[in-house]
Amino acid sequence: MRTAGSVDYRAANGRAYVTLNRPDKKNAMSDAMWVQLMACYDRAEADDDVRLVVLRGAGDDFCAGHDLSEVGNQYDDGGPDKDGRKRRPSQRARLKYDKAYIERYQRIFTSLKPTLALVKGFCLGGGLYLAESCDLVIAADTARMGHPEQKLGLSGAAYFDAWEIITLGARKARELLLMADVWSAQEAHANGLVNKVVPLADLDQCGEEWAERIVRLPRDGIALGRAATTLALQALGVHNQFGYGHILHTLATNMRYEPGEFNFMKERRVSGVRAASHGRENFYAKPKPSSD
Repeated sequence: MRTAGSVDYRAANGRAYVTLNRPDKKNAMSDAMWVQLMACYDRAEADDDVRLVVLRGAGDDFCAGHDLSEVGNQYDDGGPDKDGRKRRPSQRARLKYDKAYIERYQRIFTSLKPTLALVKGFCLGGGLYLAESCDLVIAADTARMGHPEQKLGLSGAAYFDAWEIITLGARKARELLLMADVWSAQEAHANGLVNKVVPLADLDQCGEEWAERIVRLPRDGIALGRAATTLALQALGVHNQFGYGHILHTLATNMRYEPGEFNFMKERRVSGVRAASHGRENFYAKPKPSSD
């Protein structure tokens, strides 16, 4: 039986431990899990004893992104036309969903409680956006981070492009999105995506050490510091990405594919999610050097 997964919550010692719990799918986020994740942040903000949210993934991975079996289906359909044929979803339906989707990242990005992400294994697509939404990121040496979903045809229509440009610099941000490579933990650290890289066996302990240093700070100081960070990022214009990101995403999901281009949605309908995902990677595999 297919499971939509869960997001688990536990509060102790000034921390709210929020765990993405769908290890059989590398913690790929279903819509049901997104609803639970937002409820966890509401719960953490309502608890005055919580000074820090620790975001992590169950099993070997942090989060492989949005559940690809749901991608494209979340818009419903456009209903039948006058001849009874199924129409494509309207732009207004796409905008409505994409606006709600990006607001989830914004919810974490502007939370009154800071977030420490503990990343291991795959941290891809929407999973990387989750990490980018957090204040601090400690990565295990097993971490693999990137935006391979850009190969679906988005080619840079990203929710966090403003943050990535400020964090990575314009050149590396464009590389991350346009090349759609998956970076090792060391590459992610060198380019500023994470604060620190540690052996996998030390990830939880390092997270506890950082968490303890934070929760000992005055509660008002933590809250005011978090609010000041939000104001500074707003002044720099980073928050504009939450105003235009969903519009770019809506346009990108309604693009036209030309002959010879890889259409993930079509391949998924024909072959299923797994085969379409492998087909996408094979299609965009690095070409072999010419023998000429």
